[in-house]
Amino acid sequence: MSSSNDTPHILGYAQPWIVSPGEAVDIKVSSTETNYTSRLVRLIQGFEGANAPPAQEEEITEVAVQEHNDGRYQDACSGSYGLVPAWAQVQYAAEEGLEVEIYVQPYLVDVDSSQTMLSCLDASSKTGFAVILKDSKIQFLVGTGSTVDVFQSQIPVNRWRWIRIQMGFVGNTFTTNIRQLNRLAEKTPPAEEGVANVLSAPMALGSNALLFGAGMFESANKPGSKPACFYNGRVDSPTFTLTGSTRKVVAKYDFSVGIATDAITDVSENGRHGVLVNSPTRGVKGYTWDGTEPDWTKATYGYGAIHFHEEDLDDAKWATDFTITIPPTARSGAYAVEVKTTSGAKDMITFFVRPNPKSTARVALVLSTFTYLAYANERMYDVSRSSAMSTSDGVSIAADHEYYKGLDRRVDLGLSSYDVHKDGSPNAFSTALRPILNLRPGYVHWALDRPREFSADLMMIGFLERAGIPYDTITDHCLHIGGHEVASQYTTMITSCHPEYQSIKTLDAWSGFAKAGGSLMYLGGNGFYWVADIDTARPHRLEVRKGDQGCRSVTFPGGERMHTMTGEQGGLWRSRGRAPNYLFGIGSCAFGTGKGKPYRADPKYAKDPAYAWIFDGINPDEPIGKDGFGGGASGDEIDRLDFDLGTPTNAVLLATSEQHDDSFGLFNEESMFPMVGTLGSTCDRVRSDIAYYDTAGGGGVFSVGSINWYSSLAWDDYKNNVARMTENVIRTFDERGRGPGQ
Repeated sequence: MSSSNDTPHILGYAQPWIVSPGEAVDIKVSSTETNYTSRLVRLIQGFEGANAPPAQEEEITEVAVQEHNDGRYQDACSGSYGLVPAWAQVQYAAEEGLEVEIYVQPYLVDVDSSQTMLSCLDASSKTGFAVILKDSKIQFLVGTGSTVDVFQSQIPVNRWRWIRIQMGFVGNTFTTNIRQLNRLAEKTPPAEEGVANVLSAPMALGSNALLFGAGMFESANKPGSKPACFYNGRVDSPTFTLTGSTRKVVAKYDFSVGIATDAITDVSENGRHGVLVNSPTRGVKGYTWDGTEPDWTKATYGYGAIHFHEEDLDDAKWATDFTITIPPTARSGAYAVEVKTTSGAKDMITFFVRPNPKSTARVALVLSTFTYLAYANERMYDVSRSSAMSTSDGVSIAADHEYYKGLDRRVDLGLSSYDVHKDGSPNAFSTALRPILNLRPGYVHWALDRPREFSADLMMIGFLERAGIPYDTITDHCLHIGGHEVASQYTTMITSCHPEYQSIKTLDAWSGFAKAGGSLMYLGGNGFYWVADIDTARPHRLEVRKGDQGCRSVTFPGGERMHTMTGEQGGLWRSRGRAPNYLFGIGSCAFGTGKGKPYRADPKYAKDPAYAWIFDGINPDEPIGKDGFGGGASGDEIDRLDFDLGTPTNAVLLATSEQHDDSFGLFNEESMFPMVGTLGSTCDRVRSDIAYYDTAGGGGVFSVGSINWYSSLAWDDYKNNVARMTENVIRTFDERGRGPGQ
């Protein structure tokens, strides 16, 4: 982990990250320097490069520039665990014994660091106990009041094998039993039993809270001030029983209760409930799972486990350094607090402002906050993980890339929905309550060498500003919570360049808007592809669980593809019968890391009076979008028209991309047989289509099917035929009608 002695840097995050005009925003900063300044700006266009429009921002003068002299380093404190504060209230008489039973499934075994599965050890008072994993073997730490005795098993445990651990304290005698459970017909090692005398009677309950997945110590004899020694693996059915003249259950935890929450439940009726910190993964298979029911919402057994990880992060919990209030007259949009140290290190702490109630704009650009979270701090450059991204030249890492260097300095900033944990398991959650280094106005993708997601979406904001088109920005979160009524004043809704992640509520908001007469512009690629979920109580947290179809870097195993926050099936929307073709006319089909290609118009439609308005001012014989920061306008992830997947029968194919090279390949869900003839030069389904159709509500749907569209839109300072076509459609849609509710 970095310290103040490293290269000077400053970074931060805003809480909340989506606000309304007039609301307050807490700014949380970590700085290696004491002195820094802050100012508030509205972001317009942030990418700087050859042929790009000038970077542009609007300073918000109502919020004064501030000087700060209290900068300090803040740690994100990643690592998930379960906490039972009421454990210290347990009464334990000297004549009584204590039995503990717990099932564990280690996922990271061959490491020399300590991984704590269960602990109430207080290393300062030398009381309590802990069960840890180190060098593939189970260790028991037992406090006697004067020492912490260490007892180590001899048989190495195997990765992914469920283990039942039993231990008991009676007088000065400490007993253990470790039994590795069988997996179907696989042979299991013999059980290991241990009996030992401790120097004095164990003070087994300790004075600490009870923790699952971590301990309040750095080592057996070194106390810690915060949880540490995190476990990478699963815990199931911990039970604690006092023995003596009668047996009395102190606590019994059933982790299948309250899967949708952060609560853990003591089912012994003693009320020693707990809470989960940093969103470990629930809804996963436990030691009793047998494949009978793969849906935890329907199962009566098999889902009593929680998977803990040392990299889990839900809330960095940084202290607030200062608070700003958004002016009540503020426009909607993407905003940033620029923080800058005396040495020149700076960060743009990005957040979003909802539309002003007084706005009369009729065009809405929907910023893909779900997608921003899904990609937040993605580490697909990390070749040590199975989730590493491959390019046409193999895995590419630009060692001097600022994004790469920033995450290398701050390994504590959590993972994205594209990353696997160190133990090889996929990451289920992403969060806004941390610095997100690729949510920055000038971000350039480390492998694709072009703006992507948020930084590319700002190019559209720059275009709308340049064209003088009144507009608002709303977010996926706005649509999820408020439905299509959020957009009722608009005639037109425009997507971001990569609206990949959607909930059932956002999908219904888009379709509801179109049914009510609004017009849609899908100006991106690989959109409306994966199922994602938030809940209103935790809008900062995004859940994504991908199955065994789709273009992906992670795969959740069978039986673990139902989201925990909603109980809905994860994976592709196409697999749930909601392919994007039904609404937008096109759907994602291919991806490539090479240069994009331009589109070629179908002259039949370019000259047809019913569609000629789209091509106004454009020579239909010339390529559309031949230049861009990623090559041509059809590139990166691309979508095509396909009537078999639900494209409306009245949709027309206005233009299609030139043939892509073999750095582009067909998505796996597009092929039912072995993947042959699926590369760009040999497969006519590897293409990007511009499509249009009129809706029953009186509006229209215009779709381009390419992430690269905005990179070509901004090329040569917006002086190109992609920009002209985009403006033609926006203005015509706006002139046609007032949209829903008007």
